Amino acid sequence: MRAIGAFLSLAVLGGALATDVQARPLDAVKSAGVLRVTVYRDYRPWSWQEDGRLKGIDVEIGAALAKALGVKVDYLVLRPDDNLNDDLRNGVWRGSILGEAPGDVMLHVPNDPRVEESNDKIKLTAPYQIEGYALAVDPAKATEAQDFSLFEREKVAVDIATLADIILLSARDHKLINNVVHVRGEGKAAQAYEKGEVVAFYGESAEVEHLAHTSSRPVTIIHPQHKLAKTIAIGGAVKADSVDLGDEIDRQMAALAESGELKKIFASHGVEWRPPAQDR
Repeated sequence: MRAIGAFLSLAVLGGALATDVQARPLDAVKSAGVLRVTVYRDYRPWSWQEDGRLKGIDVEIGAALAKALGVKVDYLVLRPDDNLNDDLRNGVWRGSILGEAPGDVMLHVPNDPRVEESNDKIKLTAPYQIEGYALAVDPAKATEAQDFSLFEREKVAVDIATLADIILLSARDHKLINNVVHVRGEGKAAQAYEKGEVVAFYGESAEVEHLAHTSSRPVTIIHPQHKLAKTIAIGGAVKADSVDLGDEIDRQMAALAESGELKKIFASHGVEWRPPAQDR
């Protein structure tokens, strides 16, 4: 996934091209009556535009947080840069290169202390999901797919040049290579499954689940074990000097979890809500 991929290639933060924007702590957000939320562009099912409308899990979480704070929501839709540090600079503390103001909070940030260590201008907020990799497979073949052995004789689709692709190509001593079907994007992988060209498709958990949810072909979601198929907690980030805003977001995110609202938001997109306490 975008956040995981960026985190795995985490680089040392370079010098800023402009001075950072003044922080908007909790009182400033409430006084302005708007919470500005940074979400990624074209990142289904987390955040994407459809028929001119911004949709997705992170979009709905941002709206729920704003409602809990008693303010309106506004979004910075961020085009991903070369690495996570660049995204945090553009989305949290400086603003985009196009001059757009940064968000008060950015969603879909890996919740790992190494992120803060590499970015002293941000503070992480509490995680709200565990993400990793998943396989959507013909239910009759799910048992054999648990260790990837199925794909020594059956075909599986994957987005080319991704970590999911590397996992499949390296699995079982590279015995799957001839049966890995490379496509551009997980949507195309799902289409190959829908057409019966493959018996499974593999990729980022949330997108695989979301695509499988809309499939007319029966499908089972499993999570095969592989040394590269790590899970990661996903949370948010605010500016380092917006500590009170970050603390309030943590409280409200916990309330959304307790009320069942987070589970409802994920389910509406066909995605299993995996709170951090349930990390594998």
